[in-house]
Amino acid sequence: MRCAFKPDGTDPERARDAKKSGAGGGARAYWCAACDTHVADEDAAIDVGGAHRHRFVNPAGVEFEIGCFRDARCRVAGAPTLEATWFAGFAWSFALCANCGAHLGWRYDGDGAAFLGLILARLVGPI
Repeated sequence: MRCAFKPDGTDPERARDAKKSGAGGGARAYWCAACDTHVADEDAAIDVGGAHRHRFVNPAGVEFEIGCFRDARCRVAGAPTLEATWFAGFAWSFALCANCGAHLGWRYDGDGAAFLGLILARLVGPI
């Protein structure tokens, strides 16, 4: 079920429709598929290890396709760990939607650098 309004009272559907029509002249954006909250702008997409998109399988056998972003509007949860990391030298923590708390991916921290690997199936966009 999608949230009708964000906690600040704005209508996410109207905001997305404005982006689709080019209103405001802003960059295209990615939105949380669970609640329509703006997560990241398209220009925050970056290449890590030579690509923006990556496919990985976690130790439980679940496959994820992620996109890498320099920043995103996410809450970070959990202590960073190097266990089963997909990016050598980068510890991961969970990245959750700042609004609804849906698991959107992971934040990676390592050697003074950080980025987010967001699960593309849990995002809408870029629109």
